[in-house]
Amino acid sequence: MTNTRGKILDKALEMFNERGIEYVGLRELAAVLGIRVGNITYYFATKDDLVFELSQQLSKANAEIIFVDENITMTGFLEMLNRVYLNQVKFRCLLLSFVHVMEQNKLVAAAYKTTQRNRNATISANIGKLAASGYLDLKNDEEQDFLVSTLALVSRFWISEAAISFAHLSSQEQIRHYLRLAGNLLIPYATAKAKRQIRDFLSTGQLASIS
Repeated sequence: MTNTRGKILDKALEMFNERGIEYVGLRELAAVLGIRVGNITYYFATKDDLVFELSQQLSKANAEIIFVDENITMTGFLEMLNRVYLNQVKFRCLLLSFVHVMEQNKLVAAAYKTTQRNRNATISANIGKLAASGYLDLKNDEEQDFLVSTLALVSRFWISEAAISFAHLSSQEQIRHYLRLAGNLLIPYATAKAKRQIRDFLSTGQLASIS
């Protein structure tokens, strides 16, 4: 990544996070950077291309976290969710403008379908391994599918809800709230050792910090 390209992406992410993707144009971005619009379009032909690149950065960051872990524990599963939520805070504009981006940006919409399908398959595989290792007691595939779809729903929209319902809280406090929600979702299916790990994780400050 060239220095100019990197600066454009960094400043765009900052401005999108502050104002919303819908409300920042390339001219405004160029003015803040002190460059011409042409310097931006040299690297990103349109704003959609710029937003797509940011979405790919988030996808890559999450891909380093969300993978099938043969030895996953309940603590490890919650740590994975925590790190995903931290990534989402860094790229929160994409979550806050989710509907707008999906309707307006064909590049992001097409990539999202594949990414979400793969993410759900990975989460499902990890939940299956938690069940096989004695952390979850699942009676059938429907219960596993319920956990996967509900956890995916929380991950997709928690930032939007937090912006409305918990704006008075810090990002770290918001993450703790939604991790607690995820933990409570898992509790009815958790075995004794899983319940201990869930309660320990949520009560002993093991959550990763926002850098």
